[in-house]
Amino acid sequence: MGKRASLVSCKVGYLLVFSAFLLFVCFLSAPTLLLSRESSTEQMFSSSVSQKFYELAYELANSENAESPQIEQAMAFLAAAIELDNNVTDAHTLLIKLACRNSQQNHSELVYSLLANYVDESVDVEVAKKAVVYLLAQLNTREQREKLLEQILGTIGGKNVVLGSELTTLLGQLKAEKADLEAAFYLMQAYKKNRYNKTAFTKLMEIKPERIGPPIYLERLRLALRENPSDINAALAFAQQAERLQLYDTAAGVYEYCASLFSYLYPSQPLPTRIYLPWAISSYNTKQNQSKCLQIAQRIQQEGQFDLRLEAIAGKVVTKMGNGEVATQIFQDAEKKAQQLLSQAQRQPINNENLQSSDSQQVSVNQLAWFYCFALPIPDKALHWANKANLAEPNSPASRAILAYALMMNNQTEWAKPIINNFQNNQIANLTLAQIQLAQGQRDLAIETLKTAIARDPGSFAAERAKEILTQQGQQYTPPIDPDAVLNMLEKVFEQTLVPVFTPAENMFSAKLNIRGDELPFGSEFNGNVEITNNSAEPLVISDDALFKGNIRIDADISGDLNGKIPNLFSAKIRTALFIEPGRSILIPVRLLTGELREMLSTYPQASLNIDFTLYLDPVTTNRGNISNRLTNLQPTRLRIKRPGIKLSSQYLRNRFNLISKENINEKIKIARLFTSLLREQHEMLNNKPLYKFMYADWMGPLLRNALLHEAGLLRNSTNGQWIVKVHTMAEMLSLPLDYELIGALAKNLDDDNWTVRMMTVYLLSKTNDRNFDKVLDWTAKNDASKPVRDLAVALGKSSISVR
Repeated sequence: MGKRASLVSCKVGYLLVFSAFLLFVCFLSAPTLLLSRESSTEQMFSSSVSQKFYELAYELANSENAESPQIEQAMAFLAAAIELDNNVTDAHTLLIKLACRNSQQNHSELVYSLLANYVDESVDVEVAKKAVVYLLAQLNTREQREKLLEQILGTIGGKNVVLGSELTTLLGQLKAEKADLEAAFYLMQAYKKNRYNKTAFTKLMEIKPERIGPPIYLERLRLALRENPSDINAALAFAQQAERLQLYDTAAGVYEYCASLFSYLYPSQPLPTRIYLPWAISSYNTKQNQSKCLQIAQRIQQEGQFDLRLEAIAGKVVTKMGNGEVATQIFQDAEKKAQQLLSQAQRQPINNENLQSSDSQQVSVNQLAWFYCFALPIPDKALHWANKANLAEPNSPASRAILAYALMMNNQTEWAKPIINNFQNNQIANLTLAQIQLAQGQRDLAIETLKTAIARDPGSFAAERAKEILTQQGQQYTPPIDPDAVLNMLEKVFEQTLVPVFTPAENMFSAKLNIRGDELPFGSEFNGNVEITNNSAEPLVISDDALFKGNIRIDADISGDLNGKIPNLFSAKIRTALFIEPGRSILIPVRLLTGELREMLSTYPQASLNIDFTLYLDPVTTNRGNISNRLTNLQPTRLRIKRPGIKLSSQYLRNRFNLISKENINEKIKIARLFTSLLREQHEMLNNKPLYKFMYADWMGPLLRNALLHEAGLLRNSTNGQWIVKVHTMAEMLSLPLDYELIGALAKNLDDDNWTVRMMTVYLLSKTNDRNFDKVLDWTAKNDASKPVRDLAVALGKSSISVR
């Protein structure tokens, strides 16, 4: 223990002496260094160093509790990466993100210049939109924001359709704030560019609903269903609008889709009235699919439900099919069952305002009155039950209208007339009024009233009766909107997919994690991609409102010589594609060699490890605290790879050492990674009980250190092109404990002619947390010829202050 304490004391002393000496040298040589470096105009290029700087920035940005100093450090590395290789798309993306995230400074000029070169058809739309929102937030007036938006739209709006739609929406919203007449124009343009733009459509509906006709509204509802095929409310909205426009074949097909979807979502629940009744009504109004009503009625019966209205529809269908005996039996059975249920039911308040919404387990007197008025017209029974309904609910417009109609069935016009004069706000009341008008010889007025009645609900039995009377008057009902014209328009857009075919959500798309190879030796730079495949017959939309929202997460479990769990190793939100065509796939690059996993693999090169990756789509936390896919029937994807420990021998290590004197830069980078990892492994094993079998010999430490410290070694070789090796070597040393010898070797790189070497040296030495190094940072921040180096020194200085 005495020797170790003495050694530590000695190292600290050397460190302090070195820092003071270094500061003195820096100040003496400052003018000469600055002049010589500023006069150099040589453009440097290195894709590997650029990528390494990007990786450092990525780790900083994604580190736990990353704050402003860390963000500024990352931005400095990203600027350096772009200067070395302007084609590093990932660096542009991350730099835009961080610039918008850093609230300590205004980076408008930087963000604007990056944005102009960043946007193309494959751009991350969310990143680009956030950048625009960031730029707008820096301005003080609406006029300034409008002008900037118009300028940005002119510059990049045409490069990406989805982004152009988003920016046009922002402009429309800005103009709507001051009731600008152009607002509706911009919002309509935004919607035309991207028909999935819900924000533009909703705002347009709010300020200028007349610009959106029923066909466009129906199209939007169908697109909403395509966006999320498991949204039963979206499916019902589309079916209901199709029914209103008298597209009964379409409506019936979509209601059937709703029925399948409901059974999928709620397998233990019976089909509700709001689905099966309009499904039956729409089927009843089709030309060739009326028999579907019988199947629906049978299904509801098998579920133990009874609905008088549904039985009435079934009876009417059988009547139209010409099978009078069966129809009579259906009607009689329905009468008997309804009256039986009524006699069993206790007296309860009945809500008759909406016949369509009554519970299918109950029968009301108003329903029986309706049954005898329209399903099985029997005047005396209709009047009998209508009187009962009116007594039960004397102020109900529905009950009063049924009573007036029943009176007309019994030729009691004078009794019906005063009732209708007070209640004319529903379809049956309009139908009754038309009959009164005909009885009074007001034919033209009656015809208009009949058309009004039909238009309220063209598919109902009351509308059917109104059409019969209209025909008797030599007139035909013409819908205000031509159903065939609407259908033709929709079929041009959706072709064969207008009526969706139900597919369980888990079968609509699939995901796969791809990594090249299943065994990766030490030092392999492995990353992968997530492959999302659309298995359905329609485009798979990716948005916040869609079935797949575009969120992915990858966890890692480590086993073998070491064990560990790494939650949320990687996470991202996909916004580079709006949708995936049927049968096609998209690939999302994912960084797997990062964070804790990178540390473990590089710190323990001789450990043999199994790495199990788990891919989650739209991850959620369960009640038990576990992570699962939002679509619970879609199982997470798993993939295992093996990282065998490196097998060492004295000959192998000496051969690696001898290769340092050769010219192959890539080989030297690999050697730097191996030797620094072995030094870290030795350090870990020295201070802890060995975790696994590993090779170690007394001569290894000096050999590995000599590879770094020698004048021709990885850290100090000043020959042409070796700056790339130096940068990579120092990047690998970030987690390596630094003693006075290593610090001394590194310090000489502070005076290197190459700015990338100085930048990496400043960053690495700042990790020593030596207060004396703050003066070096101050000097570098003011005097270094390279802006990325100066920016990094400034950010490191802020970090040092925050630590203190």
